[in-house]
Amino acid sequence: MCSHWEKYNTGVLFLPWGYDISQVVLIAAYLLTGTVGVEVWQKPLLFGYYITDVLVILLIGFSLLLSFPQTLYNIHRAHLKKTLKNDSLYEGLLPLVSPLLLFILLTVWVVLSPSNILAKQPRLFLWMVGVAFSNVICKVIVCQMSSTRPELFHWFLFPLALVVYAAISGLLGCMEEAVLGVFTALLTAAHVHYGVCVGRQLSEHLNIYIFSLKKRIQE
Repeated sequence: MCSHWEKYNTGVLFLPWGYDISQVVLIAAYLLTGTVGVEVWQKPLLFGYYITDVLVILLIGFSLLLSFPQTLYNIHRAHLKKTLKNDSLYEGLLPLVSPLLLFILLTVWVVLSPSNILAKQPRLFLWMVGVAFSNVICKVIVCQMSSTRPELFHWFLFPLALVVYAAISGLLGCMEEAVLGVFTALLTAAHVHYGVCVGRQLSEHLNIYIFSLKKRIQE
């Protein structure tokens, strides 16, 4: 998110070392689980800390000490060189509004959930978080690639806010898990639809097949 927000403002895509390290750590985690088994995540690693604790610390550390500071530095350097694409502070921060509101709503849901939804449905909830964040970032990527202005509020923030309010206020009651499932299914379908539409529009605009450079219509 930081890298694409940076490119939205500077026009240059810079991927810091934190991005590569995260991919390596993710692959290592899969290999470790496949080789040793899931039990490795349930045993203390060092001084009573679990591997998951170490990974969380590394994730926060790399984000706060590498990725985000590098992004701010690159934007500041572009400002000094007067090469920023957006001179307005409002326009520069616009792509961050929807992701910020998304995580605020999700955090409120997790903390104030009467049924402790994250503990009851961790995979489903995290799937929903991943799809929602992916859709938000995909739209930021499309905006920075096409030099267009992103929307202030992503459309699904409104139904998400209603679901969160209904959940934390107790209106959903025992239906909270079912509503999470329905909302996740609808959100996933909307994300797939968005991806298909973007692919088809690019295919028609560039007159090529998707995943190919072959012309669709011979000129």
